[in-house]
Amino acid sequence: MRGEQSFVTLSSVSLTSNTPAAFITLRDGVRMAFSDAGQGPTLLLVHGWAVNRDFFAELASRLQNEFRVIVPDLRGHGLTPPGDGPLSIERLAGDVAELIDTLDLQNAVALGWSMGASVLWNMIEARGPDGLAGLIIEDMSPRVLNDANWSLGMQRGLDAEMNRELEADIRADWWAFASAFSRRMFARDYVITDQLAELLEQMRGNDSEAMAALWASMTDADFRPGLSGLSIPTCVMHGACSQSYSPATSRFLVDTIPHAERISFARSGHAPHLEEPEAFAIAVA
Repeated sequence: MRGEQSFVTLSSVSLTSNTPAAFITLRDGVRMAFSDAGQGPTLLLVHGWAVNRDFFAELASRLQNEFRVIVPDLRGHGLTPPGDGPLSIERLAGDVAELIDTLDLQNAVALGWSMGASVLWNMIEARGPDGLAGLIIEDMSPRVLNDANWSLGMQRGLDAEMNRELEADIRADWWAFASAFSRRMFARDYVITDQLAELLEQMRGNDSEAMAALWASMTDADFRPGLSGLSIPTCVMHGACSQSYSPATSRFLVDTIPHAERISFARSGHAPHLEEPEAFAIAVA
């Protein structure tokens, strides 16, 4: 608990996958990279903004003895190039839908971390829950921006005016932005060693224009209207020490989604699967 000043190091958590990449060719010719390991019920792990499939390397390793674990590199991240045309949450959602259809996934449970949750919400809005039996939302809000009628977006009161400044910062100095952003993924009390350097290395190769476009699309989206229509069981997993979203955001999701439950990780920030990896893997299983 934070009151007990419990410091945790992530030095034993891997951000490097040992599973070689496989590829599918999307409709526009882009080759989408993904890892596919293990046997059993299928878990689809969808990473968030500016990272890649290696962000789930530790979780995938813990789960692949019991489950088939599939982890894609979203367009513009990792080994999947951005392709031609503008990047958006809608486009990423279409890519994930193609992956589900190409691999003929049935009754999969999909986990979306941060922007990955937005991608899954968009995909379900567009085509329903085809191929999915359940949904896990890891520390995300259905509406990132705050306004006069909504205060459960990103903490520190991120609104439209502040967001325009953030987009400019992403384009102007991507490395400085990524360095600051990566540290805020974790609870303030956490001591992060080698993993921060690995995380920054994941983010270093991203194109600033691509990241700015996806940030703009993510922060423009509003998935609140569709939440009450979600027909599959949903588990909302929240970091109690998140510097991104408050506990009230996860409670809103559980109160709004029909078949939802909530699991809070007391020592975690925005990335509970890295901060409390064993407890998180058990909860997912």
